[in-house]
Amino acid sequence: MPDDVIQIGGLASGEEPDDSAAVHALRERSATALENALAFVLAYGDELAGVRAHVVLDAADPADAIERVSQLQKPDGSLPSLGFVLSGTRSGELRASGADPSLVAALECLLVLAELRGLNHPVCERLVEWLGRAQRSDGSWGHVDPAREAEDPAGAQARAADDRLHLTGMLAGCALRTPFVRPEVGEWAGRFLSGLWAPERVEGGRLSAIAAFANFFANGGSPDLSDEALQWCGRELERGFREHRFEAVEVMRVLFSCDAEAMPGARFDPAELLERLLSEQAADGGFAQLDSGGPPGRVGPTIDALIAIRSLCAAF
Repeated sequence: MPDDVIQIGGLASGEEPDDSAAVHALRERSATALENALAFVLAYGDELAGVRAHVVLDAADPADAIERVSQLQKPDGSLPSLGFVLSGTRSGELRASGADPSLVAALECLLVLAELRGLNHPVCERLVEWLGRAQRSDGSWGHVDPAREAEDPAGAQARAADDRLHLTGMLAGCALRTPFVRPEVGEWAGRFLSGLWAPERVEGGRLSAIAAFANFFANGGSPDLSDEALQWCGRELERGFREHRFEAVEVMRVLFSCDAEAMPGARFDPAELLERLLSEQAADGGFAQLDSGGPPGRVGPTIDALIAIRSLCAAF
């Protein structure tokens, strides 16, 4: 296994599982953390959140959750918000900034469908078709909120530019993971994102930009830039983690959205990530303790943590 990538999903070929006392203790702590996190989700989440959490723990059929999502789909193919603030994707901040709620909802739904292994489901096909129709002529998604622009023209324009970068990278990257996206949708998004790409966009640890570029380039966008961009994204993701600017649950969500067990440029040990992740759990069993939305706003990150703990434990 190369030294400059993070491996989170399992053992390298030929490796033997670590059966040391320390690993057994870590597994026991993880089992307790999973139990407490599930209790938090069931206490503060809705029915769909409970189903998602049980799917993560192999106690429910993903098809049941996908069916619940499909029942919410509108005739035009769009979906309402599922109510989850997803770690590392800024969905809560996007809603607060005035970003198009239908696009934020589409991002949330695509990430949840990916988690449920539902990216080849008809509900995803209809959503991706809707996204193609919503794409701007420059290949991006997003717009300036007229009300906020009237109050603060310069600030609204700057925030809209950040939102368009984030939404476009995330939506295009997720769409590229499906079998339904039209080639021109990815090509147009690639022109927009390639025109914005520069190391300075991620240098210093802007998680929204790291997540957007990493998601797009990891999932097949603009192959000519992929190696360079992913190296930068990996290094800055690790730097933010080392400097305690990014929580472990946020780091893991970025990797999940990339559908990646490894990212060039990042060097982590699964045990280190797991230790940090377990330390982030609050006394009530939930994660994202500083989220201003209270316990309901912490349900999404707590489900992300459930996924991350299960994935990291598989590395031992």
